[in-house]
Amino acid sequence: MNPAWLPLALALAAIPARAEDFPAPQRSTAPIRVVYPSEGASLPSVQGQFILGSVSDPKANFSVNGQTVPVHSAGGFLAWLPVEPGTFSFRCLLELPQGTTAYERKVFVTPRPPLLAAKPLALDPDSLWPRTDIELRPGDWLFPRLRASPGRQAQARWGKRSWQPLRESSPGTYEASWLIQAGENHEPAPVEYRLKEGWSNVKGKSLGRLAASSGEPAVAVLRSTATLKTGPGQGYLAFPLPGTKLLSAGRAGGEMKVALSQALEAWVDMKDVDLMPPGTSPPRAVVGTISASASGETSTLRIGLTERVPFLVEESEDLSGLTLRLFYSTAHTNWIVYDSNDPLVSEVRWRQEATGVVAIVVRLRQGARLWGFQPSFEEGAQRLELRRIPALAPPPASPLQGLTIILDPGHMPSAPGAIGPLGTREMDLNFALAKAVETRLAAEGARPVLTREAADQEVSLAERPRLAVEKRGDLFVSLHHNAIPDGENPFARPRGYSVFYYHPHSLALAEALYRSYQKRLPLPGENHRYGNLLVARLSAMPAVLLESAYLIFPEQEQMLLDPQFREELAGAVVEGLRSTLEAERSRQQAAAQPGGEGPRGEPSGKKPGRGGKTGKKRG
Repeated sequence: MNPAWLPLALALAAIPARAEDFPAPQRSTAPIRVVYPSEGASLPSVQGQFILGSVSDPKANFSVNGQTVPVHSAGGFLAWLPVEPGTFSFRCLLELPQGTTAYERKVFVTPRPPLLAAKPLALDPDSLWPRTDIELRPGDWLFPRLRASPGRQAQARWGKRSWQPLRESSPGTYEASWLIQAGENHEPAPVEYRLKEGWSNVKGKSLGRLAASSGEPAVAVLRSTATLKTGPGQGYLAFPLPGTKLLSAGRAGGEMKVALSQALEAWVDMKDVDLMPPGTSPPRAVVGTISASASGETSTLRIGLTERVPFLVEESEDLSGLTLRLFYSTAHTNWIVYDSNDPLVSEVRWRQEATGVVAIVVRLRQGARLWGFQPSFEEGAQRLELRRIPALAPPPASPLQGLTIILDPGHMPSAPGAIGPLGTREMDLNFALAKAVETRLAAEGARPVLTREAADQEVSLAERPRLAVEKRGDLFVSLHHNAIPDGENPFARPRGYSVFYYHPHSLALAEALYRSYQKRLPLPGENHRYGNLLVARLSAMPAVLLESAYLIFPEQEQMLLDPQFREELAGAVVEGLRSTLEAERSRQQAAAQPGGEGPRGEPSGKKPGRGGKTGKKRG
């Protein structure tokens, strides 16, 4: 936190969090105050950077590095300026009646790696692959790579392999690809490189070491809920639960490669797993009897499982069902037992999709749609809770009546989020908006629940979805205000509001909220988006994350500080929630009409039931 705006931040935190008590804009008491970037900040290798803050006299001429910068009437400013590598200064000048005031903010811009000169012969030691330790297995590829003087002969070797040539893929960049063969074993060792020209050569060794093993793979067990990724540091694939067994297929730095099947691999952080002693049995599960039971708005599948294994859940496009894939598994499912009073689950099928992969397909009753799902383990089984759309109050009551709406004011004192030119903290705006939405929801008969009940409360990111499940929320909305990453031009395109979702069953909510914002807000829309965000990945109910405006823009900061605009925002949020549920209520009412589908997917007036014997043998 920058000491220059610490007093303002503390003052904001001390003010009661009712929307009407949110602080009015405050001008700088110092002639010039820069709130971002902070003094001495280390920036990535960028060509431009934004700077924001405020001045004491918004009518005075203000410039940064010779470029005139517009100042908002409240004193806030936002500028985008070119920067140079190394230590860089933003020199601010404010021309006051009593004289010109200067202020300097220094940062460090990471230099770009220079193209090495043709002479003298040289290589970049920081470019030698790998930079972290890597463990490989037969069938894996390794990719030796370096930067060096262009137009030369480059070679690499490792372990018992002899020197092999690298090709120059671009000026000064040399690379190759090698395959680990069956039976190949190498102790950990660096990759050696050399660059040759005639009799002259330069050599180097990689910082990281490579190892190859054709022996028995290690077995690991997850300590806690973790993320399986598509590659080291790449996108998310699955979210296995604590106690899940995994089969190691190599390592790269702090991540372990996992073989889920013969055709699918994933990566997990080593800090999230415990390696089992050599000789530990690999994960092998048998899928047994599947039974369904219904209670309230939840239908629960209990899938007999002899061991905790990783899984994937894939919703159907029309939300009429889902597929659960269990890895390291073999099906021995002779019985599927249904609940004849189940209003949601119509049929369960299974298939041995591939060696070690069992697919369990759940079909919902005709007209039913998935509202959410929640996987868990219990002794000898995996549970999968399926939620149907809650029964909604009939008109003229609000469709929100009786529903539990989880409002998540993003951020907290230890991670306050974005900051505005006047020093306004995102966490305070998020909380003020949540309180305004809470009041409106309560007026419609809903039960709003805030994940952060006080403005200064610490609630971890992982705790927020857990609270939503514990409180049996029907909808989840995380409230935020936006910023941009270092090096991005804030004026490159129109910026305003956006809505993020992750699971298909959350898409309708995201669309409805976006339409509501379009209708009511005088800001540009940036569309609804798929977003791999932790709170949006909440699967037990429709969940979205809202970015209502950009706090870093002086004009938008002023709008957000205006109680009337915050009330308009709150109204847009509630209207979007209401719109989502109105569409569902219309669907329920149509289904209840004579000749329509009843609420349990059966013709109106007919008692739901499966008929025939339960426990019918399948497969």
